[in-house]
Amino acid sequence: MENLNLLKRKLDDMSVSELYEYAKETYPENEELWLGSKKIIIRKILNFERNRLNEEEA
Repeated sequence: MENLNLLKRKLDDMSVSELYEYAKETYPENEELWLGSKKIIIRKILNFERNRLNEEEA
């Protein structure tokens, strides 16, 4: 959970173009994560990472 907070802070500090490039480079297979307003992109990335963590724990 702490990692998600750090990720959220990192994403919040990025400009819109930096965030778009980060999402495009980090999640090339998930184009839906790149689209939307800054708030929406951040929410999608955090949800994706949270789901991935939950799958790893299960």
